[in-house]
Amino acid sequence: MISSTVEDYLKAVLKMEDMNEKASTSSVARQLSVADASVTDMLRKLQKAGLLEYKPYYGATLTGQGRRLALKILRRHRLIELFLHQVMGYGWEQVHEEAEKLEHVVSDFFVERIDALLNYPDKDPHGEVIPDAQGFRSAEPDICLASADPGDYTLRKVTNDRPEFLAYLEKESMIPGTRFTLLEKAPFQGPLRLRVRGKRKLQYIGLEVAKSIYVSPDESVNMPANRHANRTVTQQKTGHAGKAAIGRHEPPKAVDK
Repeated sequence: MISSTVEDYLKAVLKMEDMNEKASTSSVARQLSVADASVTDMLRKLQKAGLLEYKPYYGATLTGQGRRLALKILRRHRLIELFLHQVMGYGWEQVHEEAEKLEHVVSDFFVERIDALLNYPDKDPHGEVIPDAQGFRSAEPDICLASADPGDYTLRKVTNDRPEFLAYLEKESMIPGTRFTLLEKAPFQGPLRLRVRGKRKLQYIGLEVAKSIYVSPDESVNMPANRHANRTVTQQKTGHAGKAAIGRHEPPKAVDK
């Protein structure tokens, strides 16, 4: 049986790989709040177990087996977060720490029951993709808000899971699904000026905050008139607009396994 410590290490390395960051000894130590010496020792043990490749001063990369295990625990974590949020009434800023404890003790059967209960969701409360039971995730071409040009966007995900950070974003109405207009980016790493859809008051987001927010262009703002007309005709022919699909009813493109 894989220990909870091993699962935490594999998940930490996976997170860094997802962010295109080097999984060095010091970065893993910061991620897990442990000493560098402890990380070095554990990474060597995981290399012997065939779960990752490790070179001193270069960092660690997951092997195929290590990636499969990391995706499995990541799936558990994100499904538990969503269960706590939607069913148990936890705030999105409260679910991470609770899921960190539960992900190591619940059974595979329990996780699959959560998946079915929630109608096979594809996103956690923070907008992060939930791997499916086979370890696949759909690729999403999100843009980091810190690198985005002025324009209309939809907030897709938040990668910082600190409770105080998430509470701040919720206070500013910056949660997944929020539509907003990025009006200006101040020079010299200054704040971003934006307006949330439906609100008159301008808001300012610091550049460091923006680095943890990922968005996609809001195409509905500039949708051509004929597209609206075509949709109206289709609805008239069918008699209804149809319901949006919820969860993973269509197989996503495979990018991980």
